[in-house]
Amino acid sequence: MATVISAAAADRPNVLFIAVDDLNTRLSCYGVEHIHSPNIDTLAARGVRFDRAYCQYPSCGPSRASVLTGLRPDTTRVTHNRFHFRDFLPDAVTLPQLFRQQDYHVARVGKIFHQSNPTDIGTSGPDDPASWDEVVNPRGRDKDEEDLLTVYTPDLPLPDQMAYLKAEGEDSEQTDGKVVDETIRLLKSHRDRPFFIAAGLYRPHIPYIAPRRYFDLYDLSKTPLPAIPAGYRGRVPGAALASTPVWPNFGTTEREARECILAYDACVSFVDAQIGRLLAALDELGLRENTLIVLWGDHGYHLGEHGL
Repeated sequence: MATVISAAAADRPNVLFIAVDDLNTRLSCYGVEHIHSPNIDTLAARGVRFDRAYCQYPSCGPSRASVLTGLRPDTTRVTHNRFHFRDFLPDAVTLPQLFRQQDYHVARVGKIFHQSNPTDIGTSGPDDPASWDEVVNPRGRDKDEEDLLTVYTPDLPLPDQMAYLKAEGEDSEQTDGKVVDETIRLLKSHRDRPFFIAAGLYRPHIPYIAPRRYFDLYDLSKTPLPAIPAGYRGRVPGAALASTPVWPNFGTTEREARECILAYDACVSFVDAQIGRLLAALDELGLRENTLIVLWGDHGYHLGEHGL
């Protein structure tokens, strides 16, 4: 009987689907050796790492709609964060819906479909209710401490601001810490039934907020600025510069740019620690061997590369 049960479980593996907002390949496992990302590195070493991964559209909403429907943006017609694929494709079947159809317990914690970050933290935002059996919308102290941010672009709306905060307190007080707490709770609650649990982490999307100790992992003087070749501006198509001029595109000084890059790196390390907690929970619950772990970023990110 045990053999039969094990075979059945292997045919219906669990899925832990981890989305990380604005994560790029600035990770040790991709050769950026000064980045502290041991948990992602270990996961990459044990699994399949994509070295040539391309998003369909370099913006949160369109890219996530494409991933979750399996359709290109010219089919979903989601070419802006304001658009929702259901407005154009009301009968589309999403990836989580497919698992619901197979009698999995399907849950979302945090940001999977597009949400305005950080505006929609603590809410479902423009979610897709048909995709989920259960949703959880954590909200941490980061949402309540936005007035403490160091802001270099005060004229921009909050979701677009170059801003950071070396937060006090513990990981579990931050929204992403709470996302992981709630995901672990769901893993425990639904361990006896096949599950598709999607955990959506909000960092390293701006504003860059992480506990102070993750900033302390990095040395500002050793944080490199991307090199922009001489004459680069003249070789860039005009359309590419229409909305974002070549760096310093926010009018930042070199020091301010380094501070922003370091803050991004700190957030990556913070997120890596949260992913480590999820992996440890799978091991502690005896779920690792029958759980597919998918880790993905929605569209990468520029930190001065190509002058952006």
